[in-house]
Amino acid sequence: MSDVTEDRVREVLNTIVDPCSLTAGVPAGMDDMGLITGIQVGDDGTGGRLISVTFGLTDPTCMLLGSFANEARERLSELPGVTGVDVTLDHELEWTEDRFAPHYRQRLTEHRERRRRDLPLLAVTARGRTGDQ
Repeated sequence: MSDVTEDRVREVLNTIVDPCSLTAGVPAGMDDMGLITGIQVGDDGTGGRLISVTFGLTDPTCMLLGSFANEARERLSELPGVTGVDVTLDHELEWTEDRFAPHYRQRLTEHRERRRRDLPLLAVTARGRTGDQ
């Protein structure tokens, strides 16, 4: 029997890191970001496994749709016993930061607090015009 489970699929999808999270300094995979909206793992009738994944994007105009879909298909196809992978975009997802995995939200919060604490204090001064010079 294959060891392909929903948990294993989530683990693999979480290795696909959102580039925006890299830029922010706290890398997050698709599952940590809360992009995965559905996973089904079934039997193909010959002992192999079929995987169906539905995911959304953080923004409908995100240019990473093709990249995420291709990476998911390729990585999941490499799992032993997998004979087919279907990846579908969830057009209904209204993504917000509430979808972050709790452990990722904590890491992001700690990172943001550290960055704020480590920012140098900036002195802001303004000079007003007091007369003609």
